[in-house]
Amino acid sequence: METQFSWTKQWYPISPLSYLDPDSPNSVTLLGKKLVIWRDKNQKWVVMDDFCPHKLAQLSLGSINEDGNLMCRHHGWCFNTEGECTKIPMLTGSAEETACHSLKSHVTTYPTQIAQELLWIWADDSITAFEDCTLKHPATIPECEVDISSGAWHMTEVPVGYTVSVESTFDPSHAQFLHEGIGYFSPKTTVPIQNFAVMGEISAEEGFTLKHSGYNLLNKDMDATRKFTPPCANTTIYRYPNGKSNLFQLYFVPTKPGYCRHIGKFISDGAAAPKNFLLEILPKYLRIGLQHLSTYKLSDQDLTVMHSQESIESSLHKKWQKAYFMPSPADIGIVTFRKWLDEFAGGNPGWAVSLESSAKDLNNEQLYDRWHRHTKLCSHCRNSVLFIEKVRTYCQLGTGCLTLLTLVLLLLGIPLKLVLTTTIIGVLSLLSSYILDDFKQLFLSSIPKRGLPWVKPY
Repeated sequence: METQFSWTKQWYPISPLSYLDPDSPNSVTLLGKKLVIWRDKNQKWVVMDDFCPHKLAQLSLGSINEDGNLMCRHHGWCFNTEGECTKIPMLTGSAEETACHSLKSHVTTYPTQIAQELLWIWADDSITAFEDCTLKHPATIPECEVDISSGAWHMTEVPVGYTVSVESTFDPSHAQFLHEGIGYFSPKTTVPIQNFAVMGEISAEEGFTLKHSGYNLLNKDMDATRKFTPPCANTTIYRYPNGKSNLFQLYFVPTKPGYCRHIGKFISDGAAAPKNFLLEILPKYLRIGLQHLSTYKLSDQDLTVMHSQESIESSLHKKWQKAYFMPSPADIGIVTFRKWLDEFAGGNPGWAVSLESSAKDLNNEQLYDRWHRHTKLCSHCRNSVLFIEKVRTYCQLGTGCLTLLTLVLLLLGIPLKLVLTTTIIGVLSLLSSYILDDFKQLFLSSIPKRGLPWVKPY
């Protein structure tokens, strides 16, 4: 069947602005294509192919020079916002001018725009891309009863694919079982979804809209709407009888086979949580870092199941219709997304090059890695790690100094009470360094620093 949906002629939310480094090139992969994101001296975000036409070195390894152009780290070639080469250090005069004007020295650029604090990329590199992109709008959060500007974006890059990621977000009933023990989720509070239906038509460009009832005792009377806007947006609104609403805006950006970038935010029109005085005195980046740590338990649970699902589905060599058994109304969302993917989009993302798409077998270190999933992308979490390491270093130095002081006091015959005081403080300082080392590990991996390297997601 001919694909009716173009995977490249679409706007993709590649990153929240808060996750991008404005002073250095940022590397990203979209649909299997390596791209570089950078900001020029006019504060304009630029996206281009991440390789230099000279010897194919990654431009994201380079820097932004004093002229506001991107400079390749390998041989110093420079490129402006249009992808034109502006400098070749090993050439001068007319020879340099000729080479810079050659199309062979140019780098392909892509349309960008900023909307709702996200950087959006138009994934097409055809000669009409900058014209075509004006005919479509990004799948931003629609105006509704909640304040869509509130809440912060959260981004992770996970080792599971696009299909299973999107499919999971249209399967609300799994939360009661997979996420047992988190919040109100529990098999004991489960209520079967009675009403789950597709509203209107399913189309290549507009996607589809679903409505369903609640799935636990707390939300059984709610009215939920889930809107899939191709290629990667899920806008979910929960409306409750008391007039309150919750909105989940989720994006699933296909980076490469077996990997997906998750970007999302949660907005509630309920009462804000009371501020914690102890948290308020901490640096902002550490407060946000601690908030991000609280999300790993749930995402580890999702990763565990999604990875196992991908591996088994790949080994069966069956179409999903033959491999899945979908007897309940709660499965309508899964079936609808799979049908859209098969009927309009070729069954899989349209990768830029021929890539191996079979599922990979990951060990625990890879599956539960937090550094590559989130911390390296998030400046708040990176700064939290640096802060923890700095305090830990002070504790270690303090332990050493107090140990020496204790020995000196003993040799000088100082009263035992003072010696005991320095000993206790030294022991506490040593314990603090061990605790901080374990704390730092929370930002790097779900695998504990000490004891068995065993992750218990449930």
